Amino acid sequence: MPKKFYKIKECSCIVKAISCGIKITDNGNIYLLGGHNHYTICDKCRQDEETGNDTLYDINDTLYDMWINDNFTNELEYAGWKEDK
Repeated sequence: MPKKFYKIKECSCIVKAISCGIKITDNGNIYLLGGHNHYTICDKCRQDEETGNDTLYDINDTLYDMWINDNFTNELEYAGWKEDK
C-alpha cells in the first residue's frame, strides 16, 4: 500500500505526495514520490500558477518543479517530507 507524505514549503504551502516506488537499501528505505498535489496553497503560488501558461513545462508550476526535483525521501524525513499517518 502506498505511503502518504507531506511537506510544508518555505512559502507556507503544504504539498502532499504518495510513494510510487521503493528502494530497499542497507541504510533504510528510499521512497520515490509522485502525485504531488497542494493541500493548501499560499496566495503567491496561487497567483503564479493562475497566470502561468498551458505548455507542458511552465516555470511557474511549482508542483511540476517538485515532481522533477523533489521526488524522493526516506524514513528519516529526508528533504523535509514527513509521513502522513
